[in-house]
Amino acid sequence: MTAVHDHVAAARALAARLPQLIDESRRTAISLRSGLHGNRKVGPGSDFWQFRPYIPGDPTNQIDWRRSARSDHTFIRQTEWQASHNYWIWPILSPSMYWTSDSSVPSKAERTLIISIALADLLIRNGETVGTFDGERTRITSAEHLEKLAHAMLASPQSVAEQGASIHPGRKQSVLLLGDFLEFSDLADKASNAIRQLGQYQNDGALVQILDPAEIAPPFRGRVDLFDTDDQMIFRSEKFEDIGDGFKQRAQKWRASVRDAARQNDWLYDRHVTSESASPTLLALYQHLSERQNQSGSNGRGRPTLHRHNQREMS
Repeated sequence: MTAVHDHVAAARALAARLPQLIDESRRTAISLRSGLHGNRKVGPGSDFWQFRPYIPGDPTNQIDWRRSARSDHTFIRQTEWQASHNYWIWPILSPSMYWTSDSSVPSKAERTLIISIALADLLIRNGETVGTFDGERTRITSAEHLEKLAHAMLASPQSVAEQGASIHPGRKQSVLLLGDFLEFSDLADKASNAIRQLGQYQNDGALVQILDPAEIAPPFRGRVDLFDTDDQMIFRSEKFEDIGDGFKQRAQKWRASVRDAARQNDWLYDRHVTSESASPTLLALYQHLSERQNQSGSNGRGRPTLHRHNQREMS
């Protein structure tokens, strides 16, 4: 078990391992990429996409006369939309993100970075622009610059409640938050207000809650002492199994408050446990973003179709 008060050393170790994490993120993205279709949309551009039958009212200058001459029908030549959409990925690497209940399980910070970088890779290769909320508001449009984006992610703010109000994404852009959101365990209203503000300019988005398996089903027995990030003991139990059910209920209520805050923005909520593969979460995120853009076009909002774990959260 990694102590929370060692988060500074853990953060430095994570930064030193960034090249390996980027490689793992790329492998994860590559494993999904072959089975995914690009987020292609009709629109202004120079690359041919497809033919479709002419409909009365279509501009005549879009008719492909050569293709139409080979058929009894008139066809329109459609090109592919080439205007990129802006995606802001914010991995919230608070001190609690460096805690792990078992050395065989990756830390929440490590898994958050892997998912964030892999998602950025998928989006960039689909022609989109990806940025993060470090001091420079770093944005990239080429997969060759993933390492630059990863370093910027390490410098992103560590608290939504304290620093979210000062972040103002552009109108009708997409915002993705990834973290454990433990800062909202006793501040449900503050969580809702901070997250709602990030979506106030018709910004589409998603929130992924990254959790250690012990935060879902605590395996503790006997005497248990819990400490905060300042190494101050905040809870002691001489026999944890006697209060285990109450602990689970409180944790479930906290997770539900984060989920509901995301839904108030009409955002996707997903939950990821670090003992599981990153691929399902990454696939759900990418498919959600692709579907929203296909439903509403570039720089628009549609209706979400993926809400994984909803039933499990209510049980």
